[in-house]
Amino acid sequence: MSKTANIPLSVADEEYDPLKGVRLPRDKDLPPVMRELVSNAPTKFKVPTFVTCLAPLGCMSTRVRTYYTFDQDPHALLFQVIVCADQSGGKSFARSIEHTIMNPLHVRDQELRRIEQQYRELKQTRAKNSKLPDPPLTDVRTCPASISIAQIVKRADTFLRKYSQPLTMWIWADELAAATDSNKRAFSNLQTISRIAYDLGSEFGVDYLSDNSYSATVDIIYCSLFCATPSSLDEFMTRRQLEGGNVTRTILCDLGNQLGDDAPEFQRITTTQQALIDKVLQLMMDDTYGGDGEIMAEKWIDMSWLDKTVRKWCMQKNLEAVKSGSASLGVFFKRSSVSAFRAACLCKYLYDIEKQVDASNAKSDELIERLCRQIYLYMAEYILNSMLQKWGAAYEELQVKRVQAQRPKLTLFDQLPQQFTRDQLQELCTKLNLGTPVRVFLAKWTARKLINKLDKNVFVKL
Repeated sequence: MSKTANIPLSVADEEYDPLKGVRLPRDKDLPPVMRELVSNAPTKFKVPTFVTCLAPLGCMSTRVRTYYTFDQDPHALLFQVIVCADQSGGKSFARSIEHTIMNPLHVRDQELRRIEQQYRELKQTRAKNSKLPDPPLTDVRTCPASISIAQIVKRADTFLRKYSQPLTMWIWADELAAATDSNKRAFSNLQTISRIAYDLGSEFGVDYLSDNSYSATVDIIYCSLFCATPSSLDEFMTRRQLEGGNVTRTILCDLGNQLGDDAPEFQRITTTQQALIDKVLQLMMDDTYGGDGEIMAEKWIDMSWLDKTVRKWCMQKNLEAVKSGSASLGVFFKRSSVSAFRAACLCKYLYDIEKQVDASNAKSDELIERLCRQIYLYMAEYILNSMLQKWGAAYEELQVKRVQAQRPKLTLFDQLPQQFTRDQLQELCTKLNLGTPVRVFLAKWTARKLINKLDKNVFVKL
């Protein structure tokens, strides 16, 4: 914590930073691509721009692997981001970020989709009894929000058949309602898959009897970016998703109330900025695809120098949860730390790439670690606070109901005081909707020596 305190901060940070204490690095100190996009954003949209960049850049970093201090299995840089604001609340900036970062993958996938279309056309024109060539193994990674379960399983299985390795898929939608409508249909409900897709190595399997479907057990991993209004977000994240863990796997970027604000003005990307972005994105593509039609080896990034900071932050939040008794804090902080750790690892990867693009402006390893540590602390707080503000109260309410449902109910006899009157017993019977007459209870309890009569209408429990 003390190391990050010495990093200079932007004067403008005070105006848009929703957190106190640690902040994001200055615009110029951010890693490439993020730096260019955040620098062009208006003050209030700098943090949302940084957060929105995580999902597409994470998808482009599909071969990056690292170890999280609390886990034995490796992690990929997987993010599920939702940008939330009212109608006309400025969410459209996310579309520009998506197009800018994902363009190399969109171009590649467009060519692969043409190959798929050509095969479908060939299949339609051939006679039914004629022999067709084997279908092409097209490793398309960009998927619409309304993709079916069978299709996403097929896409993921193609990666395994072609490369024997999973690749990160990309799901993007201007409107979260597209995903909500898709989830209403059983064959395209991705809520369970979205939980599995957050972790590398978690497999999802289907085994259909129909020849028209697709059956396989695969490792599905994807990054996603959705724009949502508060009402569509509530419809998407229901009680089932709150209890199932979809919420904790989500990075919520809430733009807040825009009432009275002027329309946000983003600067256009300059030619110089675009040239740098293109170089970085090309290097990320080169770290994924080799020239011989194969994928590159996994790119491991050592983040062990961040372990102490991660453990300290988690210990602090765990202690806060114990002191406050907050069930939501005790649950939400864990994956907040995981997502923040992945964000720090992504930034470390981008800082390292900058050394290849422009060595003269590259930062030292010591400074990179300090900046990444600062990014982890900021994002851990940001993600946690966003979840607590949106879903904390609802989660606490669910916990209370669960505890009450599990708590054994007291009998009529146990709810009576040690000494009670006939009227008290009648009042309790009415409250519990019991139709048995009071005299019957008194007679049976007396016969079993559970009570003793002190007066005409006064009794004591033995």
